[in-house]
Amino acid sequence: MRQSYAPLVWQCRYGGIEVPEDLWRYVEFGLGKKYSDNQAEDMVTDTNVFEKFDEFVAAFAEFVGKKGKVEPNEYRAYGYEPPSHLWADIKLQWREKRIALGFPPEDSSPAAQKELGINVDETLMPRKSEGEKLRED
Repeated sequence: MRQSYAPLVWQCRYGGIEVPEDLWRYVEFGLGKKYSDNQAEDMVTDTNVFEKFDEFVAAFAEFVGKKGKVEPNEYRAYGYEPPSHLWADIKLQWREKRIALGFPPEDSSPAAQKELGINVDETLMPRKSEGEKLRED
């Protein structure tokens, strides 16, 4: 059984986020232990983990310090007000009501399901799931 731990940057890298090579770290611990015996509280006995994590934090702080302040651009998260989706929301509600009344858009998945008779949920006020309705029959 192999258990391993690596800081956030490792996880980001494999999630498709680019990470500078200098910040990549890998620390293995808990080799041969059960998962339940290899939790955060068990890292205290494996001092190598905290030492390596401290090294990572120092390297991260140094990297960010060298980079300096990044000025916000047009698409910054804080204070950004997204445009209204009112018209798109109205169109979506109209589509939803038409489907509920039994008029799905041509060449759509709901139309194909209606044609095959596999999703008969034409109602404006759904109270039960399709599974519940089928089990009643």
